[in-house]
Amino acid sequence: MTNKKPSDKVFPITTFISDLPTNLIPQPSFSSLENGPQSRRLVIVGDIHGMRKSLENLLKKVGFDKAKGDHLILTGDITNKGPDSSGVVDLAIKLGASAVRGNHDNAVLDAAAEVATNGGDFELFKNLFGTSNTSEHTTLSEGPGKTVSAANIKTRHGPTTYNTASQLSAHQIEWLAALPLILRIQLPQDIPSSLGNNLVVAHAGLVPGVPLEEQEPHSVLHMRSLTRKLGQEDEFTPDESFGEEGWAAEWDRWQEKLASPTTVVFGHDAKRRLQLGTYTIGLDTACLYGHQLSALVISVTDAGFEHQIIQMDCADTPVVPTAPAKEDDKTTVDK
Repeated sequence: MTNKKPSDKVFPITTFISDLPTNLIPQPSFSSLENGPQSRRLVIVGDIHGMRKSLENLLKKVGFDKAKGDHLILTGDITNKGPDSSGVVDLAIKLGASAVRGNHDNAVLDAAAEVATNGGDFELFKNLFGTSNTSEHTTLSEGPGKTVSAANIKTRHGPTTYNTASQLSAHQIEWLAALPLILRIQLPQDIPSSLGNNLVVAHAGLVPGVPLEEQEPHSVLHMRSLTRKLGQEDEFTPDESFGEEGWAAEWDRWQEKLASPTTVVFGHDAKRRLQLGTYTIGLDTACLYGHQLSALVISVTDAGFEHQIIQMDCADTPVVPTAPAKEDDKTTVDK
């Protein structure tokens, strides 16, 4: 098996941009003078990574109630690395959650497709990482019912990703595959909002000055920072490295120039933890590594749309962070 990093592959996208249905967006409603204002809430949760107990505890702390109209939205990296990816997806489906695809979800989808193409034997793929075989391999296309030799498989992911993919049902894989990369939430323009009226959820980030429809899928899944294009003051290149500052700082500066700015809620950047910019909110607070799981809760009162951050300590067994791999040795799952 070769460990040389292959080029990252974006699993086929069914829907690039999705709009949250208006019936899920909170609206002012007055049931009676005794009960006061009643409204649905949006609960947007950062990277879960299969930490089901932590998600359940956070939703309990939030007081999440689907029956009262609360709607759950996930910022991606729903699966992988944590102990119960299947349980998290199952809960998301049960609650009718919306979500965007994360880079780890993308890796799981690609791993599932890769194994299916090469005979469907997940154990073979997981066991490859315990072999001493270091020869170059070619990707198989043996066809159904034919024996697949480990010597002919070139893996694209690490063992954790193949293990996660093996635990998901066909229905759960289909649910993940159908997730958009970008979710738009159009808040009513006639109601004041602490977030502005244009709200977008994307897993890793967006490039300022580029229309949503023209954002590059790989960058939406992986970016952490931006670099200015040489000689171009207002053009940026997305970067997966951390950089001196995150992409969100440049996004905030860009939005200040616009008559109708857009707030982006994102995950992915666990190193920086909770990020609260003017027009950016980063919700990956490293629950996977034993820290906190975070939610942005959006509600509407007689004063308009309001938001707050609610956090819960990790309730699952955390994963020990691995030392950064050399660039040539990374697989998709390492990123």
